[in-house]
Amino acid sequence: MDAFDKDTELRAEVERKIESILPRGKKPFEVYGIIWDFLDRGGKRFRPLMCITSCEAFGGRKEDALPVAASIELFHNFTLVHDDIEDNSLMRRGKPCLHISYGLPLALNAGDGLFMASWKSIFESQIPPETTIAVGKCLYDAYLAVLEGQAVELNWHKNSVWGIKIEDYNSMVRGKTGALIGGACKAGAIIGGADKEAQGALWEFGNEVGVAFQVQDDILNVTGDFEKYKKEIGGDIIEGKRTVMVIDLLSKCTKPEAEKCKSILGNPEATKVQVEYVIGLMEKYGSVGYATAYAKKLLKSAKSRLSILPKNDASQKLNKIADFLVDREV
Repeated sequence: MDAFDKDTELRAEVERKIESILPRGKKPFEVYGIIWDFLDRGGKRFRPLMCITSCEAFGGRKEDALPVAASIELFHNFTLVHDDIEDNSLMRRGKPCLHISYGLPLALNAGDGLFMASWKSIFESQIPPETTIAVGKCLYDAYLAVLEGQAVELNWHKNSVWGIKIEDYNSMVRGKTGALIGGACKAGAIIGGADKEAQGALWEFGNEVGVAFQVQDDILNVTGDFEKYKKEIGGDIIEGKRTVMVIDLLSKCTKPEAEKCKSILGNPEATKVQVEYVIGLMEKYGSVGYATAYAKKLLKSAKSRLSILPKNDASQKLNKIADFLVDREV
C-alpha cells in the first residue's frame, strides 16, 4: 500500500480539481448534492494516480495531467452510479446506493451530471490543442469499450447465458473494467510525450491490471470482510455475475449442483444460506484459488509491459500500484 500512502497529497490535488469542476454547495441539490454524497464516500482514486504517474514516467508534468486525471475519476464514478442501477445493487462504499437513497430518476440524472463534468475537466486543461485531441480520442475509445463490455455482461443476464468460457469473461472485462485503466495510463503517456509504441504498452499494462483488479474484486465479494470491503458480501451471487469463480465452478461441479447454483445466481430473493451454499462449492472445487492464480498471471503479464518505460521513480511506482491492486483486501 506504500504507493498509495505516499501520494496522499496527490490524491488531495485530484479532489481539489474535481471540486473546481463541480463546486460544493452548487444548486440544485438534486444534482450536485447527490453527486457529492457519492464522491464523499471515497474510493481508491488509483485511476487518476495511474494517469499522472504514467505522464511523469515520460518526463511530463503532473500539472498537465491533473485535469485529465480528474476527468477519468469523474467518468469512473458515473459508471458506478449507473452500474448500481443496472445491477440492482444495494450498497456502495458502505452506504445505500444512490437509487436506493434518492430514487431511480434522480440517481440517473446525477450519473449523467458526472459524465458531463468529466468532459468539462478535459477542456479546462492547459495542454496543447493537438494533445487534447489525442487524449480525447484515447478516452473516447476507452469509454466506448466500457459501454460495450457492460452491454455484453447485461446481455448475459438478460438471456440467462451460462455457457461462458474464461476467454469470454476476459474479453468482456477488458472492456468494462480494463479499458478505463488502460485509457488512464495511455492518456498520461500521451501527455508525457511518449511515442506510439510506449502508449500502446501502457494501454495493455493498464488493461491487464484492470482485469486482474476485477478478478480480485470478485474474489473479495465472496471472501472479504464487509467492514473493509464496504459492499454486501455475496452480492455478486445475488446479482448473478459471471465471474471467473462462477465460470470455473460450473465447469467442475456436478450437473445437479450446477442447476442449483443457477437457480440461486441472479435470484434477488436468494437467502444467506443459499449464497453460502454457492460460496461453499467455490471453495470445494478450488474456484477461489483458480481465480487468484488467474489474477496473478495477468499481473505478471501486465508488469512485463513496463520494460519499455524509462527507469525512474514513476515507472517503479506503476509496478507498486499494480501489485497493490491485485494483492489488496479492500
